Amino acid sequence: MSVQNNQNLLAQLNDIQAPSLPSFWPPAPIYWFLLSALIICLLLSVYLFKKYKKQKVKQTAALKQLTLLEKSNADFILLNQLLKGVALLYFPRRQVASLHGEQWFDFLQSYAQTPLFGDKADFIIRLYDSPEPTCCRDDFEQARKWISGLHKQIKKLQNITQEKHNNV
Repeated sequence: MSVQNNQNLLAQLNDIQAPSLPSFWPPAPIYWFLLSALIICLLLSVYLFKKYKKQKVKQTAALKQLTLLEKSNADFILLNQLLKGVALLYFPRRQVASLHGEQWFDFLQSYAQTPLFGDKADFIIRLYDSPEPTCCRDDFEQARKWISGLHKQIKKLQNITQEKHNNV
């Protein structure tokens, strides 16, 4: 082969073409996974925030009513009606509505961080047999603590119940 023939063959060759850039669509599977995880986290956050907000609204309304009762020097019966109303917001009606007397006292104590309203006998007397069922400042403070801590106590008791159930 001659040199001139060789140059003619090289002249016939085309330039090298670079490959095209990869497309950004469709994304790699890891990006789909990350996007799904982000959406799930956002939805869960919104759900938990709404649940928290709803609980706070209940609590704030109950505390406002308690403040109104305190300003009007309400009696012990009205204070207990408020507490039962708050309990009805958090528990099923069939569990709370029929409670009275000792059962109501035990229910209040089971969801209290500290003992409420003295002992059981004093509570019953103040609620049913007292000619003037007046409330003292301490009663309103105890009720305020009970309302404020009710949600935490419910969670605490649910966790204890779950642990007992899991251990069985």
